Amino acid sequence: MMTRRRFFFNCSTAVAALALVPMNSFNRLANSREDFQSLDNLSYPVLAGQINTPFRVRLSSGRVVELTLLKATLAPPTRATSGRRLPGDFGNEKFSLIFSGPKEELIRPDIHRFEHGQLGQFDMYIGQVGTQDPRHVRYETVFNRPMKKQRVQA
Repeated sequence: MMTRRRFFFNCSTAVAALALVPMNSFNRLANSREDFQSLDNLSYPVLAGQINTPFRVRLSSGRVVELTLLKATLAPPTRATSGRRLPGDFGNEKFSLIFSGPKEELIRPDIHRFEHGQLGQFDMYIGQVGTQDPRHVRYETVFNRPMKKQRVQA
């Protein structure tokens, strides 16, 4: 015959095991999403090719705000001048992306999870910039990063 103490021990062990397994499975699933990628792998041509397409921004509150990519601007490369020291960001890839979103749903400046139909999911910093349009808010993200030979081009 099983004692009450042994019964409670067995039940507690079973409940603890059941509680931990789904959380571990969920964490592994969330961290290994096939459509999530590092922003470092997306090149300027790929991002610029998505002008006028929607990007969904998932906020920490759980809300989702849809933004439209309006503009992608590539800065000219820094040129070396004779007799001068090269700047620390010489040779970096420099560009910015401008998005437009609804005025009713403001996004605070921070790193947010972006979702796109072709690009998948990635985390990116975005901040609000001035706009003359009373119906929309403009946001910008700026890149100044070392050139990488193997960025996604298609």
